[in-house]
Amino acid sequence: MKTFKTISLCLILSSAVLLSCKNPGQAQKKDGAPKAEVPELQVPEHYSLPAELQYAEPGTYQVEDKTYPLYIIDKFYPIGWSKDGKLAYMEEPADEAVGAYFFQFHILDLNTGKDVFSWKPEEDPEDGSLSQMFEDHKELFEGKLKEMGIIPQQFKLEESDVTMDKSLEESSFWGCDVVKAVKISKGGQVIYENENKEEYNSNLDQSIAGVLKCPDSNMAAVMVKTIQRGYEGPPHVYSFYFVKSSK
Repeated sequence: MKTFKTISLCLILSSAVLLSCKNPGQAQKKDGAPKAEVPELQVPEHYSLPAELQYAEPGTYQVEDKTYPLYIIDKFYPIGWSKDGKLAYMEEPADEAVGAYFFQFHILDLNTGKDVFSWKPEEDPEDGSLSQMFEDHKELFEGKLKEMGIIPQQFKLEESDVTMDKSLEESSFWGCDVVKAVKISKGGQVIYENENKEEYNSNLDQSIAGVLKCPDSNMAAVMVKTIQRGYEGPPHVYSFYFVKSSK
């Protein structure tokens, strides 16, 4: 009888051990379902060409039977974040009928609001493309991205409780209202404010495009979109800047 009890106890213990060893390396939820571990993202050996993230709508206006673009847009291509809050991106500034191709590469330290590295061609070529610039200067760009610890991410603009207050003034030069000052707040606390003191201030409007969240910290970049008046009227230019915030 003792032998039978001993064998039964051994069988029960063996079953428990087998169950506990099933699916090793997976965390268990409370309901028993396995939860896959998410691998930590690392700085890669090589970087891929980033995709454009749209933050503004182009819009059109009509004169008689012809349709014209109301806005042209500085294009934005985010690359990745570093764990200490550096945002890397490429930009194609809009061509205001100059007949040239414009390109800029940025690594922005959100803690200071300043670029720790930026690059653009010494002379703007007549023709060009993002892919060509990326390939022609890949060694330089990848070297800086690795140096700053930039990890590629999947980007999207998210909503937030960030709000903006702005004041307008009439511009005697342009003959229309322009943005004189802006104040950006989160949770009732001011995180950014600025007054435009330029003599020929051409800022027609500013608004919050959304928030880009840094995955490795509580930091976020508030993306502010601006409309600068075209020198001869439409098309006006959509551009952007970033303000540090928390998630």
